[in-house]
Amino acid sequence: MMFSIDGSGITGDAAGTAVQLQVLARLLARLADGRLPSKAALRDAPLLTNWRLTTRPAVCLVGHCRDHPRLRGPRIVTSDLWVHGPDLGWSRTMSRFYRLGEPAEGIDQSWLRPNPGLN
Repeated sequence: MMFSIDGSGITGDAAGTAVQLQVLARLLARLADGRLPSKAALRDAPLLTNWRLTTRPAVCLVGHCRDHPRLRGPRIVTSDLWVHGPDLGWSRTMSRFYRLGEPAEGIDQSWLRPNPGLN
């Protein structure tokens, strides 16, 4: 999930996603403590059959980076992008903020701009 932000607002349901992430964080903390979900918690979960693991594209940034604590460039690909604020000069992945300099030339990124109708 990625949210676009500018001076006029943010797209999507950021508050609802924040609640979902808090629920997931609490689950991960319980799992880290060795506590598995109860049978009652799983009873009403949807049943998925004939399943397999796959991958899907996620919005991320690629570009020349300085001062990254883990990735060595000059060119890097970030993890999934959560908030994108090009007009504000920053973006956010799960783990960190990125300051945004000049974008690459010749690429239409208008589809990433906030749309007031989506709030």
